[in-house]
Amino acid sequence: MVAATKVANRRTTPGMDGLWEDIERLLYMQDEPFASLSIYAQYCVMRLARDEVKVVLDGQGADEQLAGYIAYQAPYIRGLLRRGNVLAAIREGIGSVRHHRSFFSWAAAQSRVRSERRELLRGSAPEVLRYAGSLDEVLKREVTASNLPLLLHWEDRNSMAFSIEARVPFLDYRLVEYLAGLPLDQKIRGGVTKHVLRRAIRGLVPDAVRCRTDKMGFVTPEEVWMKGELAPRILDLFSTPEFAERPYWDAERVLENYRAFLEGKSPYSTEFWRIACAEMWLREFDA
Repeated sequence: MVAATKVANRRTTPGMDGLWEDIERLLYMQDEPFASLSIYAQYCVMRLARDEVKVVLDGQGADEQLAGYIAYQAPYIRGLLRRGNVLAAIREGIGSVRHHRSFFSWAAAQSRVRSERRELLRGSAPEVLRYAGSLDEVLKREVTASNLPLLLHWEDRNSMAFSIEARVPFLDYRLVEYLAGLPLDQKIRGGVTKHVLRRAIRGLVPDAVRCRTDKMGFVTPEEVWMKGELAPRILDLFSTPEFAERPYWDAERVLENYRAFLEGKSPYSTEFWRIACAEMWLREFDA
């Protein structure tokens, strides 16, 4: 993409030096616990951009409006079946398996692990069923409540931390209204997401990028960090009397599960980071 467009290429790679201190400052800037360390990757990009520009363009909203996340395949197929479009549902199911088999295998394994680790939490907070309902219902909820508002909050805090203005052209109200009215088969077709956008940018974006069917989030090596560089800090956090006294989780089981992960006896899931982040936030703001 860089070679095709001849844009100036600037990169930043979050490293080990000062990682914990960076995360502590990031938590303060966000003013609330955040779901994953992908927020830190965006923070690092904004820090880099500070020395180059004052305004950045971001693609927030494209996935939520054009069904870009692979997990949206399930409510789409479910909706087709409910409307009696069995053949279309079969075609979409075949396409999903062809293009995203590894994702669904990973997602099924993660779902089992995360379901078990919900028992680490105490209280009666209702489970958020993000992908329940038809695809239209899911996308509306994603834009207005479940996902996009969180992403915009995190982005606004990250950009403002470095006096950067982040603009989101996919959320121009005219484009939002247009995309909301498109038939669903313009969003997913044959297991391929963002169908109409891929057609619209033909000839503008290299096919190697335009036709990609894998989906990579804006991720950090969270699992690697939680097993390596951050492990001593997290173990110390989970071992303190303050952590044990919180009413929000079973501290003994949290520590036991985290040690099992460090020893290679159980897989990683984001519950470890989320609990650690919540504890750090509670301490930062003396809650």
